[in-house]
Amino acid sequence: MKLNFSNEKDFLIMSISGEIDHRYAIQIRNEADRKIVTYPDKKLIVDLTDVTFMDSSAIGVIIGRYKLVMSLGGSIAIVSSNDTLARILDMSGIRKIIPIYPTLADAIR
Repeated sequence: MKLNFSNEKDFLIMSISGEIDHRYAIQIRNEADRKIVTYPDKKLIVDLTDVTFMDSSAIGVIIGRYKLVMSLGGSIAIVSSNDTLARILDMSGIRKIIPIYPTLADAIR
């Protein structure tokens, strides 16, 4: 698993690659929370483009960041074009509360 943060326009972009499972969930949560609370605009994009596997702990990480960002008055979006991940996100109900875009450019617009 690799975790990278970048900024584009007024968005904080959290890009994750590789597998997201219980081993990495705490690391992602801790690093994301540190970045989110210090980022002035509170607009987060979670880029899952290069994620190859995710389990329920990844869903927990996403929902937790959603709650944090919303409590700070911000917004969140997800980028994912992977059909398998899309099914997982749909089954979890995330699509009902967080918009999902096929590309980073779409999410930024």
